[in-house]
Amino acid sequence: MAETPSAATSAHHGYETRDFDLRVVALFALSFAVILGGSLALVVWVFGLVHVTPAGHGLQTAPIVATPPHPPEPRLQTSPTGDLQEMLRADNARLQSYGWVDRSIGIVRIPIDRAMQLVVEQGLPSWHEIPTPDNGERSSQMEERR
Repeated sequence: MAETPSAATSAHHGYETRDFDLRVVALFALSFAVILGGSLALVVWVFGLVHVTPAGHGLQTAPIVATPPHPPEPRLQTSPTGDLQEMLRADNARLQSYGWVDRSIGIVRIPIDRAMQLVVEQGLPSWHEIPTPDNGERSSQMEERR
């Protein structure tokens, strides 16, 4: 059997020369480095042209105002945990105290424990016994609450 020319050449060089050319890879790496260096030099030169000293540099400026202006509504909470605790305290205080809901028709608010005692002693009232305000009073009550 006769050896093919490619087998003889690959044994002679120690690697495949048809698929990989060291000169092409080296030329690509060198051109890449030159282009990268040129780009960097161009960017530095352009930034040198554009660099301007800010107006008033070196002059004394007015002191910063102590209270910054408020951003437009809606504002974000600065302390959501504290706000939640404050809301829960206010709700619990309202649930555990006496007060008027609607003085004109005689609806009051009583503590939960007292309300449960009254329900056990007297039972729940029927729907016909509970006074309800008409639509005009209901809308005025909603506006007062806001």
